[in-house]
Amino acid sequence: MAAVTPLLSLPPEIVLNILDTLSVGEIVTLAQTCSTLRTFILSNKTPLSKAYNRPYTLHLPLGCTARNISSQLLYAHAVKSMATSARLGRSINSAPLQAYQNVVYSLEALGTRWDEQEQPSAFFVRDKILAFLNDQGLFVLLRGASGEIEKHARLDLGPESGYEVAYQLSSDEESLLVVIVSLQTAGDVMQVREICIAKEKFGVLTTHLDIPLPLTMTSCLAIRDPYCVAINPHSAFLVEWRERTGQLLEFYAHSADDKGTQSKSTLYDISTILFHPKDSVLVIFDCSEHNPASGLYLADIPLKMDSLTETPQSGATLLKTRKPPEWISPFTAQTGSDPEPYEGKMFPMGFRGLSDSSWILDVLVSGDIAEGPDLNADQDPSTLIRLSFDLSDNWTAQVEMIDTTSASPDDTNLFPLGSHRLAGSVFFFSTDKSDCPIVVAKFEDGNRNGTGWIQLSLPADLWTMDSVDEGAQEDSRRLRSLPTIFDELTGQLYLTHPRGFQIIRY
Repeated sequence: MAAVTPLLSLPPEIVLNILDTLSVGEIVTLAQTCSTLRTFILSNKTPLSKAYNRPYTLHLPLGCTARNISSQLLYAHAVKSMATSARLGRSINSAPLQAYQNVVYSLEALGTRWDEQEQPSAFFVRDKILAFLNDQGLFVLLRGASGEIEKHARLDLGPESGYEVAYQLSSDEESLLVVIVSLQTAGDVMQVREICIAKEKFGVLTTHLDIPLPLTMTSCLAIRDPYCVAINPHSAFLVEWRERTGQLLEFYAHSADDKGTQSKSTLYDISTILFHPKDSVLVIFDCSEHNPASGLYLADIPLKMDSLTETPQSGATLLKTRKPPEWISPFTAQTGSDPEPYEGKMFPMGFRGLSDSSWILDVLVSGDIAEGPDLNADQDPSTLIRLSFDLSDNWTAQVEMIDTTSASPDDTNLFPLGSHRLAGSVFFFSTDKSDCPIVVAKFEDGNRNGTGWIQLSLPADLWTMDSVDEGAQEDSRRLRSLPTIFDELTGQLYLTHPRGFQIIRY
């Protein structure tokens, strides 16, 4: 109490200036030191509003912002978020965190369940909204306080042989934007749908786009209003769906040899394309194991694109790319290539905002590190690295080595689960241990203490809950095909269950 007495003797405007310099966790801790400070903080939401510049720090209800929420509710959610963060932080660089609740929710009341032969698409999770795709359509659920399904919407996509989907929450958080590519015998089709998730008009559907595609585009989808893109390993079909314009694109990169001779190579093994969160820029990942041009590239979105007709043009426009600043790779180089690319795989995890103008792109890289003086002879050289590209600092890369003592992350036992293009990505390690740990990224602890990786232990009764059929009881390899996402703000892991879906709380 003595430590806060001088603070209480200061004028209120000075106290506010001091609080404005603190983190979310520091403000919560200070409010718990005495009733006077707590009353002061509860009646002034400015400090927490200013500290809320990291979307991965403070969990707010759907549709709420630090500006429109009351100071009391803002503080209550700050306390809850800090408690969750502290609980999850216990597993950083230590033993896997054990679950304290494991609940299975049946989808039988919705007239659907998982087909054991299918690979359902990744979940979308935000607060009480849960969306997923199976062979009976696209489902969007509104869950109540205890997890029960209050409302649901179902989008029947037809009997086609397969779909790819990508989601984006609208800026006002009142609707879910979904881009869908369906595989049809007459040719692939791209759709952009908007589903209202506000409680009063939940399920109201708007169709913004429904067009055939010029080529098969099923490797990856992405959406950022007003753009969406579908790719295959060689090209991308980019659409501005509000203006109804689009372009089929191919990408190339310039490089120079030791003598300064320029050459042009086309990217031909594109695994992922992301949209820059603010600028009209595409972020392209070419992950060929043998192409010297493999890597991360940037390309400006064309200012003008063709008007979308009933049948889009099939001729591709060649678009020049540029590389962000290089990072020094610790991985063993490929053999037989000149120059030799590193022996590794990239898993882009998506963007996170530090503020309205500052963004980070996180990329997980796995591979074999080169031999060095710190590497023991009997040590497995496989490792994981997270690259955090700071977009506001000319794409400067911060490199973080990830402790993988519990498992060897080589190409045969590292699997990205769910959508690895979303924050909340889950990575599964196949090990000889029965607890079968998985790892997820933890971005912020509320006290400006950066990032870390959390290991989660899956419950032993994962496949035997609620009298699941004996035939569904399989070993951990079944996880490789399951859509999974972890909400680090609430400490909840979402994954499919033979009867519906499963929420595991940590």
